[in-house]
Amino acid sequence: MKQLVPTFTKLILKGDVQALSELYTSSIQGSTDSLTFYESVVRPSMYRIGDLWEKNQITVAEEHLATATLKYLLASVYTPYEVSERRPKGLLFCIEGEQHSLGLELANEVFKEQHWNTRYLGANVPIRDAVTFVKAWKPQAVAISIGMTTTIQQLRECLEEIEKVQPDIKILVGGRLISHYKLEFLKKDSIKTFYDLRELNEYLEEHADQFLALIEEKISN
Repeated sequence: MKQLVPTFTKLILKGDVQALSELYTSSIQGSTDSLTFYESVVRPSMYRIGDLWEKNQITVAEEHLATATLKYLLASVYTPYEVSERRPKGLLFCIEGEQHSLGLELANEVFKEQHWNTRYLGANVPIRDAVTFVKAWKPQAVAISIGMTTTIQQLRECLEEIEKVQPDIKILVGGRLISHYKLEFLKKDSIKTFYDLRELNEYLEEHADQFLALIEEKISN
C-alpha cells in the first residue's frame, strides 16, 4: 500500500480527481480496510505535501488544491453509518488558530466506524464556541487536533474551560504536535493523547463498554 504514496501524492497535487478516483478504485478499494488506507496512503501523502510547503517547494495555492482534491475523494468513499441514541457522543474540532483539519476528519470517520454519534466542528474553533457546544450537547468525549506550537496556550485554556463545564468528560488530543512534543499539562487521567488513527481506533475499541455504561447510566437517570 505504501508504494502507492508517490503516485497518490502527485495526483492530489495536480488536482486530478478523475485519475485519483481511478487509482483508488483499481488499487485501493476492496484490497484493504479504511484504516489502513488512511494510515498507509493518506497520512504519508499529506505529510509529504506539508513538508514540501514548509520548504517552499510548493505554493499555498497548490497545498490548498491538494487538500481540496483529497477531501473530494474521501467524501466519495466514506461509508454512511446509522447510529442510535444509545451510543456515546463525541465532539471533534481543531483548536483555535489551527487551520489544518484533514487529520481530524479522518478521526471522525474512525469514531463513526465505532458507531459513535459525532459532531465535527472543523478547523479554527474559538474556545468559547467549543465550550458552549460541550455544555449544550454533553458528549462523553472530545477529540481535539493540534499541529502548531503557536496554539499550545489555546489548547491549555480550552481544556481547562471544558473540564469546568463537564468535569467527567474524556479528552482525546492528537495531531502532528503530539508526535514532536511532550506537553506536561496533557499528563492527566482525564486526557489521552494519540499519535495516529490506529491508536485512536484501539482506544475506542478497548473502552467501548466503559463509554456505553455512561450512556446507559445517563438514560436510566
